[in-house]
Formats: sequence, C-alpha cells, structure tokens
Amino acid sequence: MMSNAIMTLTPVLFPIITGFALFSRPIFEDRHVYVGVMTFTNAIITFISAFMTSGDLITLWRVTDTLSIAFRFDYPAKAFACLVSFIWPLVTLYAFEYLRRRPPVDRFYAFFLSTFGILIGVSCAANLLTLYLFYELMTFITLPLVMHSQKRETIRATVAYLLYSLIGAALALGGFFFFQVYGVSMDFTPGGLLDMERIANDGSERMILTVTFLTLMGFGAKAGLVPLHAWLPIAHPQAPTPASAVLSGLITKAGVIAMFRVVYYVVGADFIRGTWVQTAMLSMALLTIFTGSMMAYVEPHLKKRIAWSSVSQVSYVVFAMMLLNSDGITGAVIQIAAHAMSKSCLFLSAGVVIYFTLQGANYHYADQLRGVGKELPITMTCFALASVSLIGLPITGGFTAKWYMASGALNLGGLGIFGIVILMVSALLTAGYLLPIVTDAFFPGDDYDYSNVVPFHLPMNMRIPLLLLSAGAVITGLLAGPLISFVSEKIIPVLL
Repeated sequence: MMSNAIMTLTPVLFPIITGFALFSRPIFEDRHVYVGVMTFTNAIITFISAFMTSGDLITLWRVTDTLSIAFRFDYPAKAFACLVSFIWPLVTLYAFEYLRRRPPVDRFYAFFLSTFGILIGVSCAANLLTLYLFYELMTFITLPLVMHSQKRETIRATVAYLLYSLIGAALALGGFFFFQVYGVSMDFTPGGLLDMERIANDGSERMILTVTFLTLMGFGAKAGLVPLHAWLPIAHPQAPTPASAVLSGLITKAGVIAMFRVVYYVVGADFIRGTWVQTAMLSMALLTIFTGSMMAYVEPHLKKRIAWSSVSQVSYVVFAMMLLNSDGITGAVIQIAAHAMSKSCLFLSAGVVIYFTLQGANYHYADQLRGVGKELPITMTCFALASVSLIGLPITGGFTAKWYMASGALNLGGLGIFGIVILMVSALLTAGYLLPIVTDAFFPGDDYDYSNVVPFHLPMNMRIPLLLLSAGAVITGLLAGPLISFVSEKIIPVLL
C-alpha cells in the first residue's frame, strides 16, 4: 500500500515542488539541465506508475469525514497521464531553444514544470473536491505562462482567460455542492455516485439534470465549448508558442476529462441517456464544432486560426463522449490522443516559422507563408502531417477517431445523423484552412523568387519534438489496435 501511495502521489507532487524550487535563484545555475532532468524524470515516473499501480484510492489529506484530497490511477487516469507525459517533455525540449530570445525564462519554467504535475493531478483525481481543486490550480498556475511577455495586449488576453475560467469554475462549483448533498459518496464511482432512491423520493430528477448541464458547461469553458470559448483565440496568439502548444493540446483536455468524470463517474450515463441534457450537450458540441471551423476558415492570423481550430476539434471529443455508447467513448479517447499531438505539432511548427522569420514578434499571418516550405522543409512537412490528421484523412488518428464517432452517432438516430453531416462539413472546412498553408509553403508558384531561398538549420531540440508529434498523430491511427483494445477492455466495461 505504501509503494502504491508513493507511485500515485509522486507524479503529481514532484514537478510542483521542483518547479517552485526554481525560484531559489542561488541554487541553480544551468536551469535548462535542471528543468530537463526534472521533466523527463517525472515523465518516466508517470509511465512506471501507470503500469505498476493497481488503482488503489490514495488519500493525501482528509478535510472532513466525507471530503478528502485523494487520487486514484484508474484506467482513464493512466491513459491521459501517459499522454501528458509523452508530450510535455517534447514541448519542454522545444522551449529551451524558443525561449532563448524571449526572457524571462526562470518564471516560465517554474510555472511550466508545475503545470505538468497539476495536469497529472487532474487526470488521477479520485473525487470531485480533488478534481475541482486541481482544476482551479491549473487556471492560476497557467496565467503567468499566458502573460509571459507582459505587454499590454498580453495582459488583456490573460484577464480574458482568467474571466472565462472563473465563470466556468463558478458553474462547476455549484454542481459540486448539489452532488455532495445527493451523493452516496464523493469518490468517483463508475456508473455514478448519486443516491438514486433519494432523488426519486424527493422528485429531484429535473433539478439534478439542470445542475448536471450547468456543471458540464462550466467545465466546458476550459474545453472551449460555446459560449465560454472566446478565451482560446484571445490567449493563444499572446502566449509563447510552448505555452500555446500545451494550452491547446493538453490543458483544454483537462476540461474534457472533468466533463468525462461528471458524466460517467458522478451522474452516470444511464441517468443522462435520452434526456434533454444529452440532447443539449450534443447540440452545443455540434454548434461549437461548426463555429470553430468556420471562424478558423476566415481567420488570417496563423496562431488564431490554429486556436479556432482547437475550439472545433476539442468539441469533437465532447460530441463523442455525449453519445453515451461504446463507439462514442472509443472515438473520444482516440480523438484526445490524436488532437493533442496534432495541435501541439501545429503550434510548435508555427513557432518555428515565427522564430526564424519574425524574431521578437509573437504573430504571423497565413498568407505570409508562401515558399516557407523551401526554407523550413522539415517544419512544414510535420505541419502537413498534423494537418491531415486534423482533417481526418485515412490512416491518421483523426480518421480513426471520426470513424468511431460516426459509428456511434448512427446508433443515436436523427441528431446523430445530423452530427455526422456537421462532422463532414467541419472536415471540409478544416481542409480549407490548413491545406492552402501547406500548398503555398511548398508550391509558391512560378513567380516566386527562389534565388532568395536560404534553408534554415533547424536546431535538434526543435526538430525532435516536431518529428515525434507529427509521427504520433499518424501512428495513433495507423496502429490504433492496441489503443482500441485498451478502451474496449479496460474502460468501456466499467462505464456502460
């Protein structure tokens, strides 16, 4: 039991402690070495913990008889924690080069390393109190990442991010109070923790459904769900590229993980299935998918375009999750993995372009990338691979995820079929706002002045993350069998 406790708590606490230790300036001279070692060490610890722990409940601190800070490495937690631990060291490696020209780095690395642990805490939270605590910590610990440059527009973007996050957190907190009253236990329980007999006797079904909807909308703010989505295209262009990569690729997924816990571990799929809550959440997800895709299609600003794409793509997960069937859950898990790697790769690729062509700036426009594939061929090839996964072309992770989503939607009937139409329209729009960037980059036309082309030498600590993330976006679909088997054998049987 002691070894399980150590292996469960260490991936959460170790990066938080080592991150804040960076503020002790006299201790560390080469912070890159320190941050790199701590990040990769925690990633290894997380992978070992995911494979070695048995999913026991580990209580860190008991607040009252019914409330505690507790963690459990169940199978959904293991899956998300391993995904975070694969991507985080790669983005950290990239940041070592990118931030050389964008100080101050000490503060950034302190909060960046700490966020790693907080995300692991969100993934393996064992009850609503722990989930809400780490969800809120994640908001405040990522604020310095967004406002890194401390420019006026960056401060405004940070305030917007904070405002939307607090509104969402307030809605989620209301749900916490109601679920505490009507719950048999506060610990996450597959199938739901509510006292259904008491709810039936009190005639509280409508109230609980309303609370469930508001709670899901609250956690949906972090996932970019309409109408609490506007912070993504505001915050992403202002944040340094490494922060944008994890904000879009991973931190938005923390909102999805919280929604997943509410649906399948607090309320239960059976309680929601066929109700207005399922219909409303599916409708909101489809509205967000279409809105995000359309806004990305008309947005000329490169990082804003990718941010609007995140608004759309993350809601694919919400749509799949709210189908409340096995194919939907499978599609949601694959989409989380494929999107996390694809979107991280897109932001890091955009960061490389900015790094080499507009030094000292934090913006770039899509129509300025003509011929950049000749100067940065590796970068734009990785950008292209990530793009085709987001579009959902065959053999990629995006294709496999959307295939399962469509299969699950067919079982739902009318709204599900409408959902498939929206997914197809969104795929076409995604191709419309990503593929022209790729074609202009590699095929600038006969009137392009090739004499001025000077290929840039891409540093290894930028090249490796791009190659691995773009490969991951493809391999998630090409070798999806083990992931599908994991979901069907370890996750679905305990939820449905």
